[in-house]
Amino acid sequence: MAVITKPRDRLPGPSKDPKSTRADQALLYSGLVAFTALLVLGMLSVMAVLPMIVPGYMAASITSESMTPTLSVGDVVIASDHDGTGIVPGTVIVYDGPRGHDLVTHRVVSTTAEGLYVTRGDGTGFDDGAPLAAASIHSKAQWIVPFVGLPRVWVAQRQWALVFLDFAVTALALWLSQFAFDPRYDPWTESAGRYQRPLHPYQVGNLDSCLFAEPGDELQHLGMSVGAHRRIDPLGGQVRGLDDPLGYLR
Repeated sequence: MAVITKPRDRLPGPSKDPKSTRADQALLYSGLVAFTALLVLGMLSVMAVLPMIVPGYMAASITSESMTPTLSVGDVVIASDHDGTGIVPGTVIVYDGPRGHDLVTHRVVSTTAEGLYVTRGDGTGFDDGAPLAAASIHSKAQWIVPFVGLPRVWVAQRQWALVFLDFAVTALALWLSQFAFDPRYDPWTESAGRYQRPLHPYQVGNLDSCLFAEPGDELQHLGMSVGAHRRIDPLGGQVRGLDDPLGYLR
Protein backbone atom coordinates (compact mmCIF):
# COMPACT_ATOMS: atom_id res chain seq x y z
CA MET A 1 0.00 0.00 0.00
CA ALA A 2 1.00 3.62 -0.18
CA VAL A 3 0.73 6.32 2.44
CA ILE A 4 0.91 10.05 1.79
CA THR A 5 3.11 11.60 4.44
CA LYS A 6 1.42 15.00 4.24
CA PRO A 7 -1.94 14.79 6.03
CA ARG A 8 -4.99 15.38 3.86
CA ASP A 9 -8.62 14.38 3.77
CA ARG A 10 -9.19 11.23 1.78
CA LEU A 11 -12.11 8.92 1.11
CA PRO A 12 -11.85 5.14 0.64
CA GLY A 13 -13.62 5.24 -2.71
CA PRO A 14 -15.88 7.21 -5.00
CA SER A 15 -18.43 9.36 -3.26
CA LYS A 16 -21.18 11.70 -4.28
CA ASP A 17 -23.08 14.56 -2.83
CA PRO A 18 -26.57 13.38 -1.72
CA LYS A 19 -28.23 15.91 -4.01
CA SER A 20 -26.15 14.63 -6.92
CA THR A 21 -27.13 11.05 -6.07
CA ARG A 22 -30.82 11.93 -6.12
CA ALA A 23 -30.39 13.66 -9.47
CA ASP A 24 -28.59 10.61 -10.85
CA GLN A 25 -31.38 8.34 -9.63
CA ALA A 26 -33.95 10.58 -11.29
CA LEU A 27 -32.04 10.36 -14.58
CA LEU A 28 -31.69 6.60 -14.22
CA TYR A 29 -35.39 6.04 -13.58
CA SER A 30 -36.37 8.47 -16.33
CA GLY A 31 -34.06 6.62 -18.70
CA LEU A 32 -35.59 3.26 -17.79
CA VAL A 33 -39.11 4.58 -18.34
CA ALA A 34 -38.14 6.21 -21.64
CA PHE A 35 -36.36 3.09 -22.88
CA THR A 36 -39.33 0.88 -21.95
CA ALA A 37 -41.75 3.23 -23.72
CA LEU A 38 -39.58 3.28 -26.85
CA LEU A 39 -39.27 -0.50 -26.78
CA VAL A 40 -43.05 -0.98 -26.54
CA LEU A 41 -43.65 1.63 -29.23
CA GLY A 42 -41.11 -0.01 -31.50
CA MET A 43 -42.70 -3.43 -31.08
CA LEU A 44 -46.17 -2.05 -31.81
CA SER A 45 -44.86 -0.21 -34.87
CA VAL A 46 -43.33 -3.40 -36.23
CA MET A 47 -46.63 -5.20 -35.68
CA ALA A 48 -48.44 -2.45 -37.61
CA VAL A 49 -45.96 -2.13 -40.50
CA LEU A 50 -44.96 -5.75 -41.06
CA PRO A 51 -48.36 -6.89 -42.40
CA MET A 52 -48.15 -4.18 -45.06
CA ILE A 53 -45.26 -6.03 -46.71
CA VAL A 54 -46.71 -9.52 -46.18
CA PRO A 55 -48.86 -10.69 -49.10
CA GLY A 56 -52.52 -11.15 -48.23
CA TYR A 57 -52.62 -8.58 -45.42
CA MET A 58 -53.22 -4.85 -45.11
CA ALA A 59 -53.18 -2.21 -42.37
CA ALA A 60 -55.90 0.43 -41.99
CA SER A 61 -55.64 3.38 -39.60
CA ILE A 62 -58.79 4.48 -37.77
CA THR A 63 -59.41 8.19 -38.41
CA SER A 64 -62.81 8.73 -36.75
CA GLU A 65 -64.73 7.71 -33.64
CA SER A 66 -67.44 5.79 -35.50
CA MET A 67 -66.19 2.46 -34.08
CA THR A 68 -65.73 3.49 -30.46
CA PRO A 69 -65.32 1.89 -27.99
CA THR A 70 -64.09 -1.08 -30.03
CA LEU A 71 -61.66 1.01 -32.08
CA SER A 72 -60.19 4.39 -31.19
CA VAL A 73 -58.70 7.09 -33.40
CA GLY A 74 -55.13 6.10 -34.20
CA ASP A 75 -55.63 2.36 -33.83
CA VAL A 76 -54.36 0.25 -36.71
CA VAL A 77 -56.50 -2.65 -37.89
CA ILE A 78 -54.62 -5.56 -39.42
CA ALA A 79 -56.91 -7.27 -41.93
CA SER A 80 -56.56 -10.25 -44.20
CA ASP A 81 -57.70 -10.20 -47.83
CA HIS A 82 -61.20 -11.52 -48.35
CA ASP A 83 -63.39 -12.02 -51.39
CA GLY A 84 -66.46 -10.80 -49.53
CA THR A 85 -68.39 -14.06 -49.55
CA GLY A 86 -69.60 -15.96 -46.52
CA ILE A 87 -69.14 -13.13 -44.01
CA VAL A 88 -71.32 -13.54 -40.95
CA PRO A 89 -72.90 -10.71 -38.92
CA GLY A 90 -70.58 -9.37 -36.22
CA THR A 91 -67.50 -9.42 -38.46
CA VAL A 92 -65.47 -6.22 -38.78
CA ILE A 93 -64.59 -5.57 -42.41
CA VAL A 94 -62.66 -3.02 -44.45
CA TYR A 95 -64.50 -1.84 -47.56
CA ASP A 96 -64.69 0.98 -50.09
CA GLY A 97 -66.19 4.14 -48.66
CA PRO A 98 -69.01 6.09 -50.31
CA ARG A 99 -66.53 8.53 -51.84
CA GLY A 100 -64.69 5.71 -53.55
CA HIS A 101 -61.14 6.81 -52.68
CA ASP A 102 -61.15 5.98 -48.97
CA LEU A 103 -61.59 2.84 -46.89
CA VAL A 104 -64.10 2.33 -44.07
CA THR A 105 -63.75 -0.10 -41.18
CA HIS A 106 -67.20 -1.03 -39.82
CA ARG A 107 -69.05 -4.07 -38.56
CA VAL A 108 -71.47 -6.24 -40.53
CA VAL A 109 -74.75 -6.32 -38.60
CA SER A 110 -76.97 -8.24 -41.01
CA THR A 111 -77.40 -9.52 -44.56
CA THR A 112 -80.20 -8.97 -47.04
CA ALA A 113 -82.07 -11.52 -49.07
CA GLU A 114 -80.03 -10.49 -52.08
CA GLY A 115 -76.78 -11.41 -50.30
CA LEU A 116 -75.78 -7.81 -49.55
CA TYR A 117 -74.23 -6.72 -46.27
CA VAL A 118 -75.62 -4.10 -43.90
CA THR A 119 -72.85 -2.37 -41.95
CA ARG A 120 -72.76 -0.07 -38.95
CA GLY A 121 -70.21 1.70 -36.83
CA ASP A 122 -70.23 0.53 -33.20
CA GLY A 123 -70.34 4.14 -32.04
CA THR A 124 -72.92 5.53 -34.46
CA GLY A 125 -76.08 3.68 -33.44
CA PHE A 126 -77.49 3.54 -36.97
CA ASP A 127 -76.86 1.58 -40.14
CA ASP A 128 -74.67 2.90 -42.92
CA GLY A 129 -76.08 3.82 -46.32
CA ALA A 130 -76.87 1.31 -49.04
CA PRO A 131 -76.00 -2.33 -48.31
CA LEU A 132 -72.63 -3.51 -49.60
CA ALA A 133 -71.98 -5.97 -52.38
CA ALA A 134 -69.31 -8.58 -51.85
CA ALA A 135 -67.10 -6.94 -54.47
CA SER A 136 -66.81 -3.79 -52.31
CA ILE A 137 -65.20 -5.66 -49.42
CA HIS A 138 -61.41 -5.68 -49.31
CA SER A 139 -60.54 -7.55 -46.16
CA LYS A 140 -61.64 -8.92 -42.80
CA ALA A 141 -60.17 -7.56 -39.55
CA GLN A 142 -57.90 -9.95 -37.66
CA TRP A 143 -56.27 -7.94 -34.86
CA ILE A 144 -55.75 -4.39 -33.60
CA VAL A 145 -52.54 -2.49 -32.88
CA PRO A 146 -53.43 0.41 -30.57
CA PHE A 147 -52.46 4.06 -31.04
CA VAL A 148 -49.47 3.67 -33.37
CA GLY A 149 -51.42 5.18 -36.28
CA LEU A 150 -51.89 8.53 -34.53
CA PRO A 151 -48.97 10.32 -36.27
CA ARG A 152 -50.33 9.24 -39.65
CA VAL A 153 -53.79 10.52 -38.71
CA TRP A 154 -52.37 13.85 -37.51
CA VAL A 155 -50.45 14.34 -40.75
CA ALA A 156 -53.52 13.48 -42.84
CA GLN A 157 -55.61 15.95 -40.83
CA ARG A 158 -52.82 18.57 -40.88
CA GLN A 159 -52.59 18.78 -37.11
CA TRP A 160 -49.00 19.99 -37.24
CA ALA A 161 -48.82 21.00 -33.58
CA LEU A 162 -49.46 17.39 -32.53
CA VAL A 163 -46.94 16.14 -35.10
CA PHE A 164 -44.28 18.48 -33.68
CA LEU A 165 -45.16 17.48 -30.11
CA ASP A 166 -44.86 13.81 -31.02
CA PHE A 167 -41.43 14.44 -32.58
CA ALA A 168 -40.26 16.40 -29.51
CA VAL A 169 -41.43 13.73 -27.06
CA THR A 170 -39.75 10.98 -29.09
CA ALA A 171 -36.49 12.95 -29.21
CA LEU A 172 -36.64 13.52 -25.44
CA ALA A 173 -37.25 9.81 -24.83
CA LEU A 174 -34.27 8.90 -27.02
CA TRP A 175 -32.06 11.31 -25.07
CA LEU A 176 -33.24 10.05 -21.68
CA SER A 177 -32.85 6.38 -22.60
CA GLN A 178 -29.05 6.74 -22.61
CA PHE A 179 -29.07 7.07 -18.81
CA ALA A 180 -30.70 3.66 -18.39
CA PHE A 181 -27.42 1.87 -19.21
CA ASP A 182 -24.79 4.39 -18.05
CA PRO A 183 -23.07 3.08 -14.87
CA ARG A 184 -22.26 6.62 -13.79
CA TYR A 185 -25.95 7.09 -12.98
CA ASP A 186 -26.48 3.72 -11.28
CA PRO A 187 -26.56 4.31 -7.49
CA TRP A 188 -26.44 0.60 -6.61
CA THR A 189 -23.36 -0.12 -8.70
CA GLU A 190 -21.42 2.80 -7.28
CA SER A 191 -22.47 2.28 -3.67
CA ALA A 192 -21.38 -1.35 -3.92
CA GLY A 193 -17.94 -0.26 -5.12
CA ARG A 194 -18.11 -2.14 -8.40
CA TYR A 195 -17.70 0.98 -10.45
CA GLN A 196 -14.53 3.05 -10.15
CA ARG A 197 -13.93 6.33 -11.90
CA PRO A 198 -10.77 6.51 -14.00
CA LEU A 199 -7.69 7.33 -11.95
CA HIS A 200 -6.49 10.91 -11.88
CA PRO A 201 -2.95 11.34 -13.28
CA TYR A 202 -1.77 11.90 -9.69
CA GLN A 203 -3.97 9.30 -8.03
CA VAL A 204 -2.41 6.27 -6.40
CA GLY A 205 -4.26 3.36 -4.91
CA ASN A 206 -4.70 -0.37 -4.53
CA LEU A 207 -7.73 -2.61 -4.82
CA ASP A 208 -9.03 -1.57 -1.43
CA SER A 209 -8.49 2.18 -1.36
CA CYS A 210 -7.85 5.23 -3.48
CA LEU A 211 -5.27 7.71 -2.28
CA PHE A 212 -4.85 11.04 -4.02
CA ALA A 213 -1.54 12.80 -4.45
CA GLU A 214 -0.35 15.96 -6.09
CA PRO A 215 3.02 16.74 -7.73
CA GLY A 216 5.70 17.03 -5.07
CA ASP A 217 3.92 15.01 -2.35
CA GLU A 218 6.16 12.62 -0.41
CA LEU A 219 5.09 8.96 -0.57
CA GLN A 220 6.22 6.14 1.65
CA HIS A 221 6.04 2.63 0.27
CA LEU A 222 5.49 -0.07 2.88
CA GLY A 223 6.45 -3.47 1.52
CA MET A 224 8.19 -6.67 2.56
CA SER A 225 11.68 -5.20 2.51
CA VAL A 226 11.29 -1.73 1.11
CA GLY A 227 10.80 1.40 3.20
CA ALA A 228 11.82 4.59 1.50
CA HIS A 229 10.44 7.98 0.62
CA ARG A 230 9.93 8.70 -3.05
CA ARG A 231 8.62 11.74 -4.86
CA ILE A 232 5.77 12.02 -7.38
CA ASP A 233 6.96 12.91 -10.85
CA PRO A 234 5.27 16.19 -11.83
CA LEU A 235 5.33 15.08 -15.49
CA GLY A 236 2.74 12.34 -15.49
CA GLY A 237 2.37 11.26 -11.88
CA GLN A 238 4.89 8.38 -12.01
CA VAL A 239 6.87 7.38 -8.90
CA ARG A 240 10.59 7.62 -9.65
CA GLY A 241 12.74 4.77 -8.46
CA LEU A 242 10.02 3.17 -6.35
CA ASP A 243 10.19 -0.60 -6.03
CA ASP A 244 6.78 -2.18 -6.13
CA PRO A 245 7.31 -5.93 -5.87
CA LEU A 246 3.76 -6.62 -4.70
CA GLY A 247 1.94 -4.45 -7.17
CA TYR A 248 0.40 -2.18 -4.59
CA LEU A 249 0.72 0.98 -6.62
CA ARG A 250 -0.95 1.68 -9.92
